[in-house]
Amino acid sequence: MILYKNTQYGKLLIIILSICGLIPIVLFFIKIDDKPMQHWLILVVTSIFIITLLLFYKLTITISKEKIEAEFGIGLIKRTLNIKDINYDTIEEIKTPSYYGIGIRITPNGLLYNVKTGNAIKIKSNEKTFFIGTDDFEKINSILIDLKK
Repeated sequence: MILYKNTQYGKLLIIILSICGLIPIVLFFIKIDDKPMQHWLILVVTSIFIITLLLFYKLTITISKEKIEAEFGIGLIKRTLNIKDINYDTIEEIKTPSYYGIGIRITPNGLLYNVKTGNAIKIKSNEKTFFIGTDDFEKINSILIDLKK
């Protein structure tokens, strides 16, 4: 049973990757120096941006009675932490600086999953750190505390 589910969209990431994916197509039609870009090159470059967009355009945080999960884009990249493994004394809200960037980042606080800069929730277990960008810290924290009881 799902107790909480929230999806955040990386609007800046969507805009940047969409523009970068369209540039090779536009350049193909412009034909600089009467030499069009190679079809394979357009296909490869545009595919890279489309795949990256599909993998990272959103971040969905889901909490059930068994686990908390953060899932990027279409769901191929995800991070899961079992509720029974949570060290509840370590749950904290952290303001992530903009230079941490977006996506999957190695930070001093652990591996960060986010689609926009701002706040994040950091949860530790005995084995790993769950560090996810969210604007909904209070709600997530209250659900996790309720699950502890």
